[in-house]
Amino acid sequence: MANEVLKKGGEVASEVLGETRSFDFEGMRFGVKVWRASASDARAHGTSTVPIVLVHGFAQQASTWDDTARLLADAGARCFGFELAGHGAGACSAGGDPAERPDFFDLCFQARALLAFCRVVARDAGVAPVLVGYSMGGRVALRAACLAADDLRGGDQLNRTALRSSAAIAPRGRDRRLDAIAALILESAGLGPVDDAAREALRERNFAWAARVRGEGVSAFMNWWAGLPLFESQRNLANDQQKRLRVGRLANDAESLALSFERAGAHVMPPKQETIRALCELSRRGIPVNYLAGELDAKYCKVLADLRAESQGAISCRIVPAAGHNVHLEQPEAFGAILEEVVESCTPEPAAP
Repeated sequence: MANEVLKKGGEVASEVLGETRSFDFEGMRFGVKVWRASASDARAHGTSTVPIVLVHGFAQQASTWDDTARLLADAGARCFGFELAGHGAGACSAGGDPAERPDFFDLCFQARALLAFCRVVARDAGVAPVLVGYSMGGRVALRAACLAADDLRGGDQLNRTALRSSAAIAPRGRDRRLDAIAALILESAGLGPVDDAAREALRERNFAWAARVRGEGVSAFMNWWAGLPLFESQRNLANDQQKRLRVGRLANDAESLALSFERAGAHVMPPKQETIRALCELSRRGIPVNYLAGELDAKYCKVLADLRAESQGAISCRIVPAAGHNVHLEQPEAFGAILEEVVESCTPEPAAP
């Protein structure tokens, strides 16, 4: 059972700008960072907007959202950075040793924890949050949305029959089973393997990477990781941004990173076609889905193009100019503007006097 009060003595409504807390779920402690407008900014805006839950990528922490979250907080939004297993402030278990409970790193376990956290945010805010996931965090956010759609009863495999049933997914506002998520935004996120051969290739790659980080250590592995073509555009970031990015990557332990590859990699996702069907059904039933990719990221622009074609307009797909794989880091203002637009579309109209 999820702990419905964030640690440190207060509920979600009592958070302050930039404070780090934690969220307990079935023995796992997840780190949470919170940004909100100052009291004067909140009074100036005078409205209650939909909260935003942000999920970072591999080897990152919630602080990767700082620039975007502060822009959104200045506009009156409350943002929550949810840290994945073994990342940031979260401990893997009571003893903090990831090897004690490798199941905490399972994609489905983390998705269930994220969904439970979204429900706490929704309860305390009085409105469901917009859920945003980047890269690996996008996989977890996607899985959480599918679990919500499956009425939390489908187990580890997506129940496609339930997804097609109006009893399992009803328009938001009429079925409280989907009140945990107001909208889903996926940033540079994979959608799953296209077939068994692709799944096996991804599994072999991820296990090889896990062996590499265990064998070489975090520093050497991250030197290699940062040099991947996927992150080429990040070499154009300001020196202080590149330094913070590296410091964040080095703040991880090898076993946690290895388990993330093995137990939450793309090879454990449902098939791509099943994922796209689920996303389309979410959109059709009142949960808007947005997919974002940077124009300099050829790999995920191709994912976006395939999703746009196969969803036949059911999913909003946007390419962000002058950005690579990490859109929110490379173009925080453009990314924030898109989030503001989604939040505004999800914000309930004020009650009539």
